[in-house]
Amino acid sequence: MKLYRSLNMIFLIIFIIGTVLCFKYLPGEIPLFMQSPSRWVFIEICFVLLLVLAVLAFFPHKISKSNSEVRNEITLAALNLLGLGIFLFYFVTVAEYCGLQMNYMKSIVLIAGGLMVLVGNLLPQMPYRSHIGFKLPWILKDKLCWQKTHRFAGYTAIPFGIIQCLLVLFVQNNNLVFLLGIGLWIIIVCIYSLCIFCRNKKNHNGYNRSDNTDNL
Repeated sequence: MKLYRSLNMIFLIIFIIGTVLCFKYLPGEIPLFMQSPSRWVFIEICFVLLLVLAVLAFFPHKISKSNSEVRNEITLAALNLLGLGIFLFYFVTVAEYCGLQMNYMKSIVLIAGGLMVLVGNLLPQMPYRSHIGFKLPWILKDKLCWQKTHRFAGYTAIPFGIIQCLLVLFVQNNNLVFLLGIGLWIIIVCIYSLCIFCRNKKNHNGYNRSDNTDNL
């Protein structure tokens, strides 16, 4: 998907916007483990890392040194995961200076949102009846339904995950954000899969009737 290649670029844009909004609240030095770099150094390092990952994501074949589509997709997923990690680390670090209290539940919702983004990269590649994926009865009966459902789930998981990570920083009700993020996404995917299955079944029955008519 083209969105996969632009994911780190999206992180970079959100990073820039968030930094502009939060900059005045940041102290001169950012305490990190055993060091305290200046806020400019901290911001510049995170910016450069995200920028490099955003550029590399458009050329995964250069990193994997292969023309294999599967290998390039895995490389792209790894780059996106690194970008997501840097993105979340940065905003969790600066959140407390902007008056955003980070508690246990917020951390869980952030991690869940990050996993949704990662899963969104992997779902379209899941082989038919894989151990991972949406394994509802009607999905398992129809290979085309499986493929379309997981492609759709991959497309939607990424924006839902990103929105969930952003909402949890500004909405007090973390449980509501969690339900809206993961719960609503799962419901939408399940409804979509059922619609696809019914449509495929209807088309299949229509073809069978057409064949029978031709035989007569």
